[in-house]
Amino acid sequence: MVLVKGSSMVKVVSWAAIAIAFFASNLKVMAKNAEVALDKQITFYSEVYPPANYIENGELKGITVDTLKALWQHLDIPEQDISVVPWSRGYRFTLTDENTALFTMSRTHSREHLFKWVGPVFNSTHVLMAKKNKGLSFKKLGEIFYHKVAAVRGDISEIALMQVGFPESNMAKVSELKQAYLMLEAGRVDMMVVTIHGFSYLSRQLGFNAGDYHAIWEVNKVGNYIAFNVDTPDDVISQYQQAFIAISQQRLTIKEMYQLPEEEY
Repeated sequence: MVLVKGSSMVKVVSWAAIAIAFFASNLKVMAKNAEVALDKQITFYSEVYPPANYIENGELKGITVDTLKALWQHLDIPEQDISVVPWSRGYRFTLTDENTALFTMSRTHSREHLFKWVGPVFNSTHVLMAKKNKGLSFKKLGEIFYHKVAAVRGDISEIALMQVGFPESNMAKVSELKQAYLMLEAGRVDMMVVTIHGFSYLSRQLGFNAGDYHAIWEVNKVGNYIAFNVDTPDDVISQYQQAFIAISQQRLTIKEMYQLPEEEY
């Protein structure tokens, strides 16, 4: 009897050991798969839209650029490729091609299920900016519709204007923010749609006096994210988001360095 019981106990322990070993092995495989997925090369696309992302002396800089580099460092993965392209092109690539991401993208209801999201990196208030000496002011939204506005093609600000009924015939679509400002300065448009911090940074970059302009209408407020192709594995998004939370102090330092207004943190 003792031998039989002993034999039975040995069998129980043996099966338990096998189960534990099997479970541990599965954990290792899962961890390895996550590691492989994270190490897979992702092509990141960016537009020129200061202070989020812009080129200075041939180097790509900005709040989101620095945040992304901090994420890669925290995740202990090599820096990925970043291609600077017009917004509409980067949007199209990230929408259709696997292993791609685009920054910095405003997260809206219409885009929610088209991408997977990491962030928010910062928040933005889009406004219509005009020259003070033009004397423009509006009491009703519809009054804006009779004026020419420059907007970055495919940007959320353009979409927001279209959604409230702004006529496309009065919209001058450009590929980057600098072009919109140059059109405004040259008098080819009456207003440009831009974020408050974006216009402030643009004035420092191009050397014009931001005090000569004023915001005359608020278009919208949105959170800005790094948007990944919808087929990106969930564990990759999860690891990026967890890293994003972990580097919160670094992110605060980055925002302060680029003089982002606190209300848009």
